[in-house]
Amino acid sequence: RFWGFFDAAGVAIEYSPELDGRLWDGCGLVGRTFVERLAGRPELDERHRRELLRTRRFEVTCLHEAGQEKGHVLVVDDLAVDFLFPAGSSKGELALAGNQVFVGLVPVHASDEMCLDIQSLINLHPFFKPEQLLVWMELESELFLEGIAGGRLAEVMGRLTGIASEEELADLASWHVGEYLASGGHPMWFAGIARSLARQHLNRLGRRERRLRCPVPGGRYYVFPAAVGGRNIPAGHIELDPATSTAWVNDGDWLDYLVDVLGGCDGDDALWVLPFTDRDGDKKVLAWRSPNQLGEYVLLRPTENSHSIEWAIPGGRHVAYPKMNSRLLPPRIDSVTYHYGELKEADDRPQVTTEYSIAAMASTVSRAAANQGTLGSFCNVAMVTKALYGRLPERLPATLEQVIDGSVKTGLDLTPVKVWTRKAAAAIVRQGKPVPACLADRLRPLLGQKLQGELVPSKGHWLDALTGAVERHAAQYWADVEALATEAVPPVALFEQGRDWLHVGQELRAAYARVIRDATGEDDEPDGQVFEAARITSETFLAQWPAAHRPCVLLGAAAYLYAEGPRNGEPVRDSVLWQLGEKRAGAGREPGIAQQMLAALRGIGLLGEPVWTDEGAALCYRETPCSRSPGVPVTINGTWFNLLKATRPGTPAKMSQVPQAERQQAKARIAALAAGGFVGMLLTTAVTDADRIITRTPRGNLFGYVQRDHELAAVRHDRW
Repeated sequence: RFWGFFDAAGVAIEYSPELDGRLWDGCGLVGRTFVERLAGRPELDERHRRELLRTRRFEVTCLHEAGQEKGHVLVVDDLAVDFLFPAGSSKGELALAGNQVFVGLVPVHASDEMCLDIQSLINLHPFFKPEQLLVWMELESELFLEGIAGGRLAEVMGRLTGIASEEELADLASWHVGEYLASGGHPMWFAGIARSLARQHLNRLGRRERRLRCPVPGGRYYVFPAAVGGRNIPAGHIELDPATSTAWVNDGDWLDYLVDVLGGCDGDDALWVLPFTDRDGDKKVLAWRSPNQLGEYVLLRPTENSHSIEWAIPGGRHVAYPKMNSRLLPPRIDSVTYHYGELKEADDRPQVTTEYSIAAMASTVSRAAANQGTLGSFCNVAMVTKALYGRLPERLPATLEQVIDGSVKTGLDLTPVKVWTRKAAAAIVRQGKPVPACLADRLRPLLGQKLQGELVPSKGHWLDALTGAVERHAAQYWADVEALATEAVPPVALFEQGRDWLHVGQELRAAYARVIRDATGEDDEPDGQVFEAARITSETFLAQWPAAHRPCVLLGAAAYLYAEGPRNGEPVRDSVLWQLGEKRAGAGREPGIAQQMLAALRGIGLLGEPVWTDEGAALCYRETPCSRSPGVPVTINGTWFNLLKATRPGTPAKMSQVPQAERQQAKARIAALAAGGFVGMLLTTAVTDADRIITRTPRGNLFGYVQRDHELAAVRHDRW
């Protein structure tokens, strides 16, 4: 994120023999003055400069003539040099020619949010019980619906986006829903906004069988031994420190067992952390890495100063240290004996005398290609084995650490691992062991065609029960979202501003709907191509109007849609207003009608300019949420006819019998009164014997009938 080339004399790097290399593996210090110097570079904008100066921990790459340092560094105020590393930490395989130093920094941020991945779920089962995960999932969904309905979005957006850096904040700003909310819009002003926000939560759960993820009241912190920060952490303890994004651990624990148990971790690794109250009433923290092998976890006690992760739940309440039972954890990996095979070392010479070139990288590239996919296959087979048998085989081709390093760093020959994964997958199928549906696709690529046909799906496995319950929960959640979306309605100002453009807005909506209707059958769902055609048609329709009038067209379309209101219990379909532009060559889309709609809402004062404030690189919303619309739009029919009956004796008994000229005259008078005389008039309501909702004037005259499609909204709300 932040980088520069410096003259070698301008960057002071010290390699201290007094620092224990095992303790400081992947660790270092950076002086505050160097960070400030980097922040002073003129090409940085204010947002990046602020992030650079606020961050207390960085991932670092230093490259110079002596080699390269990679790891994490802690920012220190009074460091006598720019960087401090343990002696011998330079990796000499790669060096930078010339009298210069390259420094690259990536800000590191902790998070108090966690979605449990399927590998961790399986490896830590039954500590994480399906019933408990479902309760947390239901609380999470209820929190989202509550936040959408009430416009209280601080916890919701933090959970949804996992904002941990200014860069991610900028990514959120490019999302039209994020911009809408940050500009002061209420999610219940538009059904499309409410749905989009709710859908992001559904996507986050990854409820599809292959991407099961469960929200859990934990977080993600980066580990450092206490010596790096001069901390005093007692043995067997951990201290979560959001200010430095660090999980501090005891030096002796680090050297004695933490590194080995956590899969050969070092100072640039992240830990998932779950603070909980154990069955004996003591507070503890479960910590593990991802990916992880069965048993790669540690159980520590929080220090008195350790940060308490408070997980927001509905009703403005929080969960901290939920009750769990550590006796349900599987045996820790250092208490189990595995027999591992041997992997061949890379055969490259430690130094290549030539300068960098593609040819010089050929052997590395070929090994990377040969090892591609091996890590994922090994993790998948190990995961399936644990899920089916409750343990791993005593004989394994390598440790997970070796497979990871061979895939991304050392280039070890992983052929034995490949062979083992295929044999293990075949053995599972040949034994006739039923496999949960959420794991079957992880085995299929390792099986021949014949064995794929012999794969037996399970029906009673706890993972089947969990995924089935998650699917049912997702369906219920979306039904609740649709019900909530029926209550969406914009403020009165939108109807006032869009009133004169209703007919044009109706034409835009009709053009959009016509494309979708003509391209899909009665029961077909429109695909991406259909929506793309609808987008082009919508943009073509808008383009025929001068730029100054296009906001009016969009406001007219919104006023028309919401004046029509929900139909047959279905929320307003306002997708036409929230279309993005054409696809970019890379990822994402160009700004489109959605961004024009945001500008139109700003033009009538409903939205302000977006405010992307932050505190510790976390997104913050205004303390006072934006207000929902004070009422619902209700269409009242027959008013012109009732006016005639009240003012002209002899008016025919049926509308159809009124002469056309009198009819048009009466409607014109109603239009004039609606703009003036009717404003502020108090109406009373009643229900007729025919179950029609009617309205009466202060004189008791019949004013009009509430349109049938609007009767439900009229009954549910006391302001129209």
